[in-house]
Amino acid sequence: MTPAGEGSRVPSEARGSGDRDRPWTDLLARHGGRYALVFVLGAFIATFAIWLPDKFWTEANFRAMVNSQAIVLLLALAATIVLRTGDFDLSIASVMTLTAATSAVIVEDGGSLGLIFVVALAVGVVVGLINGFLIVKVGVSSFITTLGMMTALTGVAIAVTNSRQIYNLEGPMLTVARYKILDFPLRTWYGWALVIVLWYVYERTPVGRYLLFIGGGRDAARLAGLNVDAIRMGSFVASSIVAALTGIVLAGFLGGIDPNIGPSFLLQPFAAAFLGATALHIGRFNAVGTIIAIYLLVVGITGLTLLGAERWVNEVFNGGALVLAVMFARLVGRRR
Repeated sequence: MTPAGEGSRVPSEARGSGDRDRPWTDLLARHGGRYALVFVLGAFIATFAIWLPDKFWTEANFRAMVNSQAIVLLLALAATIVLRTGDFDLSIASVMTLTAATSAVIVEDGGSLGLIFVVALAVGVVVGLINGFLIVKVGVSSFITTLGMMTALTGVAIAVTNSRQIYNLEGPMLTVARYKILDFPLRTWYGWALVIVLWYVYERTPVGRYLLFIGGGRDAARLAGLNVDAIRMGSFVASSIVAALTGIVLAGFLGGIDPNIGPSFLLQPFAAAFLGATALHIGRFNAVGTIIAIYLLVVGITGLTLLGAERWVNEVFNGGALVLAVMFARLVGRRR
């Protein structure tokens, strides 16, 4: 039997010259999967910068790309909270739309910004509790429950606005989304701040580990002494609250709301959340990976648009980028 330690290491003189001459293969095997998304993002930026230096490689374009994804980033981060436990919350876009609609109506009626926040928080808590009760306590599928809730909330938003679009709003609600710090609007700063908060929660607190543990196996989590039902319920409430507050930001950004806008915000946040799970912590929904995925998607779409691509290319790119990134991370992961 080989003595301990002798069989786990190859003497330097016995190593092939190819291994010494190609250290990048070891780096790729060890870190390629984790950082594949970062590599792809860098490659996209370099390619479009060389191809379209006067259009793509400008400060104004980069600022526009970052600011355009503020709402999507907030929704994608909200989605990761529930996804981390192994559930789905497809209702987040409709929660956002409903709070945006109620905010617009409150502004029209002369209500205060404080009232807007109170109503938004109430909507988030109520919707989160309903979703959590039906899914956790009753046992209905999270996909079916939140899909139905998404449709119902869209109808409520239409009813709140009396089937009309509301625009040209004024007042402090616009400041909430549009006020600039260092030339970036507040809505962009909110997304960055939430990335930091969720990164800390996911990676540095017991709650983050509990969410991950539950997502890996609920029965095992229960045997370990975790209150699985309470944590899952809490994740739905937290996700809905983030989505509800995002509705205020959306209304302030647009200066109003179209109550039918919700479904258009459904695909990209989930694409970014799943794509982000292939970065840094493969197989885990995480905040930093999500923001990297958001910017990868917007860089790719912006570059293709500047090259003259048709609008349908956006949808193909979103889906294709997700599939290719997952495939690449999986192939590299096998070599680790």
